[in-house]
Amino acid sequence: MRSKLSVLLPVTIAMAVAVATASASGPAAPGKELIELTCGSVGTITVSVQRGEKANGAGQIVDVKGHGIAVEAVLTLTDLTTATVLATETTATGHGNGHPNQETTRCSGVLFEGTASDFPGTLPGVAPGDTVQLTIDALAILQL
Repeated sequence: MRSKLSVLLPVTIAMAVAVATASASGPAAPGKELIELTCGSVGTITVSVQRGEKANGAGQIVDVKGHGIAVEAVLTLTDLTTATVLATETTATGHGNGHPNQETTRCSGVLFEGTASDFPGTLPGVAPGDTVQLTIDALAILQL
């Protein structure tokens, strides 16, 4: 059964949240988390993002001057043990009309991979020991 992720858990949408500078060599600043994304020809980058489902803004690229703003994003939660897509959620700035004249870069990454019992929120019908994965596939405006 597919559900919207917002019903299942509060999750930060990578590169679509307000952030502050952080260091990749240490822990994220309070209220922030670090995620790794692969972005087009830019390659793999670490981004500092604000935690919380209601956060919205730019993601700060760590150890490089720059930031990213998500324009569209698809979050997918999959039970890898049973190969079942549990939920998907699509977001778009301005209902798909935000930032129409700016070049975007495709970015993707794994936001969480672990047991269902370690996943924030409740996953009905999923065994606690199943491995679940939350991924993001987004179009972002990168300012480097």
